[in-house]
Amino acid sequence: MKTMKSISICYKIVLLSAIGLFLAGCATTGGTKVSMSYEKYSPSFRAADYGYFKGKKVVLASFQNQAQNTKSWGYFSADNKYMYEGNATLESYYWYCFQKAFRYIGVSVVDYQSDDRYYHHRYWWGAPGPGAYRAPKGVSEFQFIITSMTDQEFKFKALVFKNGETKLDKAFTVTMPPAGTDKVPELEKRAYRLVDLAFTTIMKDKDFRRVF
Repeated sequence: MKTMKSISICYKIVLLSAIGLFLAGCATTGGTKVSMSYEKYSPSFRAADYGYFKGKKVVLASFQNQAQNTKSWGYFSADNKYMYEGNATLESYYWYCFQKAFRYIGVSVVDYQSDDRYYHHRYWWGAPGPGAYRAPKGVSEFQFIITSMTDQEFKFKALVFKNGETKLDKAFTVTMPPAGTDKVPELEKRAYRLVDLAFTTIMKDKDFRRVF
């Protein structure tokens, strides 16, 4: 009888431990979901501050997410309280947001070219374009790689290719202070400000301006 009681107690301990581990795991996967949409993203910085780029052209090559601390469709707050989730994979979300941002500052986003025709090949992973597909002569190809990401620290690489040569391969880190709010609409705006911060940091970079 005593043996059965001991087994029962051990079983309860194991069960409670398993529940505790499950709850702890849930706590680390992010609580409240903050939805973000590239369709709703609208650059909030001053386009006039980047007049240097007006009239230029760019081909948006592959955007990649290599960050181990993100999910396919989003990223977490630094304290794991929030999950920022997009309406596309994270790399696609940033591709479309950057497309808007480039156009906003007066840069024409063009496609790869083949046999005197432009060919949209945005899902190809690398640059320059495969086979006969290439950027128009003299037009920069821009590639963006996410390497680590939370709502407070964002690490990424920007690459520029021109006429088949690598002109820039540079790592960047941008930071934001803690959100200071639990209001989801404000957190959504914060996600769009992070896009602005990443984009403008690249545009302000002297090496980027020199090769673009």
